[in-house]
Parts: sequence; structure tokens; C-alpha cells
Amino acid sequence: MNTKMGKIVKMSNILDAFLKIGAIMSIVFVVLAMVMILTAPSLDVVKFESGFLSFSGLWGNPSFIGNTEGLQAAMILGMLNSGVAAAILFVASFIFKGISCERTPFTQKNSKRLKIISLLLVALGAVVPPLQMLLVLVFINHAADIYFSINIGHFVFAAMFFCLALIFEYGAELQRESDETL
Repeated sequence: MNTKMGKIVKMSNILDAFLKIGAIMSIVFVVLAMVMILTAPSLDVVKFESGFLSFSGLWGNPSFIGNTEGLQAAMILGMLNSGVAAAILFVASFIFKGISCERTPFTQKNSKRLKIISLLLVALGAVVPPLQMLLVLVFINHAADIYFSINIGHFVFAAMFFCLALIFEYGAELQRESDETL
């Protein structure tokens, strides 16, 4: 049993570090995007935009192509996605840090953290599509180019994380009962 727990602790520490690095990289992207939004009028939009499009895919919206306002709208959406991704990665890193410190995954804290991740995923799925449509209206002002699509994957993953949270809650209850019995 101790060797298994040792492996769990070791992997939890490694995952904690990798998730924090990923979160920090997401925050760096948000900061760089803010700088680019503030300096976008002085940038060569076409040259930069082709690099940005290859990086993010820009959600397939042709409205963002070819103008500074479109680039700014795309960067705002990228900042929102990266900011939520950073929050999810930080919360996940806290889960693994807690596992390595407390030597058990089944705690109420970890259950709450999983619920936070599920709420962040729901927010990402529910907020980004309407915001994208609004940004196209505000920045691009082309009613013909507006489209609305919802990525059902955010909601599916949110449900999975919520289910995991309930499993961890149940595991925490069983752990507590087992500790009280002994």
C-alpha cells in the first residue's frame, strides 16, 4: 500500500508542476494579447493575423480576417478562453497538490475543486458563443457574418467533472466512516 501511495504522491507532484506551468503560460498569453490589443493599430495586421489564425483557428469565423478591429475581437476571445483555461489548470493543480499533501484524493476540498472546474466549463460553453456574436457586432459591424454555435463538449466535460466531484464526495464520506470505525 505504501508503494502505491508513494507513486500517487510522486505523480501528483509532477502533475501539480505541469498544470501550474500550463496555467502560467495561459496567463502569459492573456498579457501578450492585452499588449497586442493596445498596440494593434500600429501592427501589420495581415502578417500577424496569419500567425494568430494558425495558432488558434479563430473559431472559423471569416469576419475577423483582414482588419484591426477583427484582430482585436479575436484577441479578446482568445484572452477569455486562455483566462478560463488558466483558472481550470490552477484549480486542477490544487487538486493534485492536495492529494500529495493529504495522501488521499477523497477530500471535500477536492470535491469542491472539481465542482469549480465543472462550473468554469459551463461558463466557457455558455458565455463565449454569445460574447463572440456580440464582438462581431461591435467590432466588425457585419450582420451578414454573424453566426452562433455552441460547443457541446464544454457541457459534456462539465457533467463529467461534476460526476467526479460527487464520486470524490462519496469517497470522502467512506474514508471518514472508515477512519471513525478504526
